[in-house]
Amino acid sequence: MLKQFRDWTRHHPVIDLVVTIAMAIVIAYCVQAWIVKPYRIPSESMTDTLLVSDRIIAARFLYHFKDPARGDIIVFQPNGRGGDAFRTDEVADTVFVKRLIGMPGEIIGANDGKIYVCDGGVAPDVTKPIEQTQGCRFLDEPYVSSTQDDFGPETIPNDRYFMMGDNRADSDDSRNWGPIKRSQIIGRAFMTYWPLNRIGFY
Repeated sequence: MLKQFRDWTRHHPVIDLVVTIAMAIVIAYCVQAWIVKPYRIPSESMTDTLLVSDRIIAARFLYHFKDPARGDIIVFQPNGRGGDAFRTDEVADTVFVKRLIGMPGEIIGANDGKIYVCDGGVAPDVTKPIEQTQGCRFLDEPYVSSTQDDFGPETIPNDRYFMMGDNRADSDDSRNWGPIKRSQIIGRAFMTYWPLNRIGFY
């Protein structure tokens, strides 16, 4: 049956072209829906790692096989409604690109311009240096490109992730609209493919 169909389309070049284009569209749709998808960076929130108008590719399948890790650059839908991001249990339609900073169950905050996290739900003793609270530590963040304002401490629910931009002075992130659920994660950004002088993997 399949052989007869192939033979028939060979004798009808217009139909052969239509079938080829249709198959290409289906394959492209499947690749973008389940494997990888391109995105454009619209703002300066990830400067200097990602610049405005950079084109990136995100792996949509990756987190079906592994858990998100601190430091991953992630494409996701923030909390909000429609095109607006704000603190709510609803999910916005817009797509953001930020870095995963706080993990489920941690307490996160910033002190003296540096991000700290505390394991096990133990809040830091604000009368002492952060490191003197057991389970608390400052993060090493060489990718941060601007001054970090102090905030927190904030407890991250066990099923949520705290996202932040690398350009902390100009980033609308989890400090504003809260941590996100895993179901809001679209994929992990792993390369910049445009412009040509910005091609790179991360």
